[in-house]
Amino acid sequence: MKSVALLKNKGVMNFTPIFLLIIAYSFMQGILFEYVFKSLVGYNIISVLCSYIFSAGILLFFVKYFENTTYDYFGFSKENNLVAIKAGFGLAIFSVVGVVAILLISNNISLTLSNDFKISTIIILIILVLIQGFLEEIVFRGYLMTRLAAKKGKWVAIILSSLFYLVFRMSNPITSKLDLINIFLISIVMSLLYWYFDNILVIAIFHAFWNCISGVILGFNISGIRVSDSLFAVKAISDKQILIGGSYGIEGSIIATVFFAILGLLVYMGLYLKMFRRIAKNK
Repeated sequence: MKSVALLKNKGVMNFTPIFLLIIAYSFMQGILFEYVFKSLVGYNIISVLCSYIFSAGILLFFVKYFENTTYDYFGFSKENNLVAIKAGFGLAIFSVVGVVAILLISNNISLTLSNDFKISTIIILIILVLIQGFLEEIVFRGYLMTRLAAKKGKWVAIILSSLFYLVFRMSNPITSKLDLINIFLISIVMSLLYWYFDNILVIAIFHAFWNCISGVILGFNISGIRVSDSLFAVKAISDKQILIGGSYGIEGSIIATVFFAILGLLVYMGLYLKMFRRIAKNK
């Protein structure tokens, strides 16, 4: 990974400041939500999203200033960005549509066009959801994972950054153990995708549009947070919460577990194929 190589050459911070910054980011998000945005716009998804966005923005600005680094050190690339955007968008559509299609075909849910949404609220939600998902990947993969990888190697970085992401997400309404398993699994897969493509744009776009399509478009909860307005309304037909995901959304579905497990395995195999090709090329 280019960003890891850059950090190794430049030298990175010790573990303590890195972890303290991530902990500060978590506390900052909670404080901004509780004492700023909740009082300004009420207890709703907009206040939650704004607290995520502002805390991530403050953290990234501080890190960039403190480390005196360019965007390359956060996993951005100057090459193949259009391919990265297409890959991230394609993965988001394929994954959400695939999981939802299985739920529809198996008669576990129904989708109907919503008739009580406000277009202005939809536009605001789309913008906020896209920014939030994008920034979250930069924080946990572009910042945390790359710096851990420069210090301890990629696999340690993947596990530790995914554990931090899991702890961070536990502030959301968790309804089952499967929610926790899926959070960790999805984080692992996102890390592998980042490693494979070597471009943070892929997973930033993937994460952003996964949330946007599943939440603002289709009407599922986003990581346990209810979406106030959506283009479609989803209704549970069966009581099989393990399939539907319950109040956590499709991220809490066993179907999502299977999908991301398969995707992770394919990406892992792809990484090995790239390694073998590189070895064969150097012979």
